[in-house]
Amino acid sequence: MPLKYGPLGMQPDDRYRIVPETRMVEMLALLGWPYESGSPAAAEGAKEALQAWIQIGLSFRRAANGERLFDPIEVYNFMKRAGFDGHDGFWLDRFVATQRRMYLDMAGAKSSGVRTEKERRFVVDFRRTFHLRPVAAESKLRLRAPLPLSGDYFQDLQVTPYAETARPSQINVSPGRMEVRMVASGEAEAVLGAKLSFTARLQEPSPGQAGGCPESTLYLCEREGLIVVSERIRALAQSLAGNDTPPLEAARAFWEYINGKLMSGMLHYDQIDLTSPCDWVLDSGWFDCQLGSSLFVALCRARGIPARLVGGYLLYQAAPTNHFWAEVWIEDQGWTPFDFLSWDLSQGGRDLEWRDRYFGRLNHRLTCERLPREFTGSLGVPIPPAWCLFQVPKPGGVEISFLDLSNGAPVYADTLCVSPIA
Repeated sequence: MPLKYGPLGMQPDDRYRIVPETRMVEMLALLGWPYESGSPAAAEGAKEALQAWIQIGLSFRRAANGERLFDPIEVYNFMKRAGFDGHDGFWLDRFVATQRRMYLDMAGAKSSGVRTEKERRFVVDFRRTFHLRPVAAESKLRLRAPLPLSGDYFQDLQVTPYAETARPSQINVSPGRMEVRMVASGEAEAVLGAKLSFTARLQEPSPGQAGGCPESTLYLCEREGLIVVSERIRALAQSLAGNDTPPLEAARAFWEYINGKLMSGMLHYDQIDLTSPCDWVLDSGWFDCQLGSSLFVALCRARGIPARLVGGYLLYQAAPTNHFWAEVWIEDQGWTPFDFLSWDLSQGGRDLEWRDRYFGRLNHRLTCERLPREFTGSLGVPIPPAWCLFQVPKPGGVEISFLDLSNGAPVYADTLCVSPIA
């Protein structure tokens, strides 16, 4: 009998089910077997996992040719739900185990998780391919891609940008972004990329940051993108951490709430109430890295604690990916990071040994945005109303595609290859 599963953080709908089974298997192979990318065993294991979820209630639709089509967000969240509820082993045995292994590899540790390398040198090949078929010829375009931001945890950056278009244009490089201005010529795609080399440091508490938060009013704003301090958020913050609670203790209370009461997955942003997105998270019981961090920031701001949203890339060699986390201003420490990757590492907040791995500290990262001051900006091509990110392995790295869910066509695709240098 199919499993009557709990909420998946989204409303299932056939219109989202556009990814063929063969492509879904590629995504699942990356989630469960990134170290064996491309191997027959990884593909077979992914096929078996997908079939097992269908048996307990995962939905799909049939294409005209009979092929099964899936919604990658529904599949991802079903994997989490079935694993969290104890109906299937893939999430714990493959996904969580893989996340922990990548964490330990980044730490330079075998099993304990003790960080042994404060600094690491990286070489990254980043390539963004813009798919231009929907763009009318002779349209003026300003295409953008992210670049690293300098900071206390990042140094010795060397950037070699490149572009591949039918009409070459000068590449403009500025903090957090690179861009080209061009006129569409009817070509199918254009590429904007860069070879990066840099040294990244661990982000850890560093007592000695005296004085208050610079521009504290900016980081207490009650409405900034997905960060919305509603009356409901204000009441929740007050119930979790009253007025006299010190900032770090308040952050702890918010951290425990999000890790212990909500589920981490992927979201359909066209289903989110953007007038009160943090309230939507509380109603749905689900968050992704961007909305979970936004909720955490909103709770901090509701208590008068400066906080901000930060974006960039995880530098796991086996499976690098884009990501968001939060930073909170803690007196005598300065900007202090918090990352809800902890949810999966700690088996949904239930493994206390792993839950605090990203409480106030981070491993090596590629930071590209510190909102609202520093950001990459508009992509440069139209964004469809319904979309999702879809990640699959590529030789030496990964490909992260931004898919239009009305037809399955990619809007753009990032290829990311990471090489740590010993």
